[in-house]
Amino acid sequence: MAKSLFKAVFIVAIFSIITRAIGFLFRIYLSRELGAELLGIYHIASSVFMIFVLIVSSGLPLTISKNTAKCLAKNDSKNMHYVATSGLIIGIVVSIIISLVVIVFKNQIAQLFTDSRCMNILLILLPAVLFSAIYASLRGVLWGKRDYFSLGWTELFEQLIRIIVFVLFAEILFPFGSKADLAGYSMTIACIISCFVVMFVYFKKGGKLIYQKGHIKEVLKSSTPITGVRTISSLIQPIIAVLFPFMMVLNGFSSSGAMAVYGAVMGMTFPLLFLPSTIIGALSFALIPELSSALEQKRYDILTQRIKSGLLFSLIISSLFVPVFMGLGVPICEFLFNNTLSGEFLVGASIIMIPLGLSNITSSILNSLNLEVKSFVNNLIGGACLIVCVVAFSGILQAYSLVLGFGLCMFITTILNLLMIKKHAKTKLLLVKPTLLCLIFIMLSALLSKWLYSLMLIIFPNFVALIIAGFVCVFSFVLFCVCFKLFDVMIVFSKVKNIAKFSKNKHKNV
Repeated sequence: MAKSLFKAVFIVAIFSIITRAIGFLFRIYLSRELGAELLGIYHIASSVFMIFVLIVSSGLPLTISKNTAKCLAKNDSKNMHYVATSGLIIGIVVSIIISLVVIVFKNQIAQLFTDSRCMNILLILLPAVLFSAIYASLRGVLWGKRDYFSLGWTELFEQLIRIIVFVLFAEILFPFGSKADLAGYSMTIACIISCFVVMFVYFKKGGKLIYQKGHIKEVLKSSTPITGVRTISSLIQPIIAVLFPFMMVLNGFSSSGAMAVYGAVMGMTFPLLFLPSTIIGALSFALIPELSSALEQKRYDILTQRIKSGLLFSLIISSLFVPVFMGLGVPICEFLFNNTLSGEFLVGASIIMIPLGLSNITSSILNSLNLEVKSFVNNLIGGACLIVCVVAFSGILQAYSLVLGFGLCMFITTILNLLMIKKHAKTKLLLVKPTLLCLIFIMLSALLSKWLYSLMLIIFPNFVALIIAGFVCVFSFVLFCVCFKLFDVMIVFSKVKNIAKFSKNKHKNV
């Protein structure tokens, strides 16, 4: 079972890293094409759009995946098809209702935005809600079947299509068009194409659409609480997207200046902070079915082991990035985005990655333990702190009010989640000592990287100096972790070797 979990994490992580790496490079290109102001406008519109997508793609795929796993265990394919079809119908109906509401009340919604261009981008993105609903429901079946390979390559395909379409539009077909609008069109087209690809995969792997009365009510009953919890907790992002520029304007910034600062923070700094989430998200994705299965079978020893391993893994992965950004944040952002302000924010916000990573994994653990409501309450408390910080300190700290608020949000959410897990899993999590050690290692590695970068800059070009300093920074942090036995390198290599051997033998048998 341990090998199967590691293999699942390994497969998901590989695809996630490739997908996110390509997406990150695209974000760099996008930020340079749009600039900070247009990037801020696009980010505000897309944050509202993502709430619509979340409504149709959060509770439904999770419900479908859990049902699929149960049906496979019972060899009940008919019920699996009934639930998948019901989820698909619900998603389509809800997405159509959302689209109609936005179209009918578009003038009223537009008044909420600081810049009128946000509404135009939102309307461009709107058709993608419908296709995301279909895409998410069918992917829920693949998730339940633990077909991580299909899940991985379809997500990668969507990212590639989005990039190809945007570059084609921006560089060849419409070089003088609004780049923010073109980014919206590329997202919508990518969602449409990837939807049809997932439909093809679903039917090719034996999926069917069979409707039976009564299953829609059953799926709604199971998915609605999850959707409600996740949607309400995620409303913080669009609220901040509207509130932060408004507060900046209220405190003397022009509308374009506020958008430029918001674009630098949310469009440049925060994507870097979320880099560890690529790997942690892979673990969370694979961990949910494992924890749910262990809980169902009342295997509390396995449950405890998985929880502790997941927390330690997330702590180390999150901490690994912190010293690099703490010591080299400014030159990294100057090189990537040609923007010094985002680099200054990155240095100040880098430590947030630790509670951010732990918040991600602990939320997934609580969801696996059927404690979605508890997780929702914790996220709501953290989100309230973020809003208070933006309102109370935007005049004094300006953009740093957003950084401070986000840090407090993640820290409070993580602490509350850990206390909840400790209570319900009835085990000691033993995170205090590893966290303190990681903080010490971070400070030492960050100082080393900063000193080494200054030294290398005398000899090498900026890019080479960054690579050398960053590599030494990561290596020193890992070396500290190994020396103080935070993890065993030989065990990791052994598991990777076993997976490679397993895949090779499987390929030979085929």
